[in-house]
Amino acid sequence: MKKLFSFVAVVLSTALILVGCSSKSGSNGSSSSGLKVAVVTDEGGAKDKSFNQSNVEAVEAWTKANGGTAQQPIETKSQDKIVPNLETAAKVSDVVSIAGFYFENSLPEVADKYSDKKFILLDGVVDKENVVSTTFQEHEAGYLAGYAAALQSKTGKIGFVGGAKIPAVVKFGVGYIQGAKAANPDIQIFYQYSGSFTDSNKGKTLAATMYDEGADVIFAAAGGTGTGVIKEAQERAINDLKDSGEVKHWVVGVDKDQYEDGVFKAKDKDGKDVEKSVILTSAVKNINVAVTKALDSIKNGTFKGGKANAVVLSIKDNGVGVPEKNPNLTDEIYKKVIAAGEELKSGAVKIVETGEELPNKDNLKGEA
Repeated sequence: MKKLFSFVAVVLSTALILVGCSSKSGSNGSSSSGLKVAVVTDEGGAKDKSFNQSNVEAVEAWTKANGGTAQQPIETKSQDKIVPNLETAAKVSDVVSIAGFYFENSLPEVADKYSDKKFILLDGVVDKENVVSTTFQEHEAGYLAGYAAALQSKTGKIGFVGGAKIPAVVKFGVGYIQGAKAANPDIQIFYQYSGSFTDSNKGKTLAATMYDEGADVIFAAAGGTGTGVIKEAQERAINDLKDSGEVKHWVVGVDKDQYEDGVFKAKDKDGKDVEKSVILTSAVKNINVAVTKALDSIKNGTFKGGKANAVVLSIKDNGVGVPEKNPNLTDEIYKKVIAAGEELKSGAVKIVETGEELPNKDNLKGEA
């Protein structure tokens, strides 16, 4: 009888251990979600150093922490590949996370075909029960970026290079104009859409023209095209350091903190090796907040899709803003930018979203 009780005790102990082990996964010790999550990018690709990359990184971070699997990202190189790519992702995944306005028209068809799968759409709204849509108040982040740019500018001239003229980019630019004018009513702004998110040469050319005309800060809301803006600034900054010891050509990054993307090496006027970044600050959309919120709801069984449940993330939700740290912003300027952000949060300052609504277009060189 004792042997029987001993055997039972061992079996029960083993079962408890197995149950305990099976309930653990991820770095935070939470229960395993088991979710397979895929990302489909637009033409910018998974390493665009912008919106798509932020989506990929947010999915990878969540699956690592919650016991899921991040599938290999699928990159969409042309518009005719949108539906096939979405279908491929849906076939091998439980959840598909998509970043980009261009998916808005094609997603309903795929969502209907794969009604048993969940879709996360960033920067668009689709009225399907298995799609959770999230948009951002980009004009609020743009406002803070413009505020910082105008305060930083020594020439009184700044620029904006956008990608295609889509709602998110327009909102970034319109907010940038308003923030700059709030900080300096006399600021002059060069404003141009490149028409592309992948043409770095076009970005470099547009930046060169603006810098030649006197701009010393350019906001690049253009995905891969923005890398050309950064490259042009870096080349000029190398000469700045050699001549004066100071960087005089700056870039405002977009979507994520792009400080590291702006790093370059040079020699100062004394011939000393230095490492700097041309990124003054960045107009950030906290993609990780949106992706985490959506994936948590799927894991917890609280997912709600459809237009009525679309999410709008603002500065109040920590959905948009500027990075907390950047050595290129002085403490004085940073404090003023944060104060401007508090005015947005409180509603003391109201800003518009489109060029048609702009109340003041004085000194604006281009069409918002």
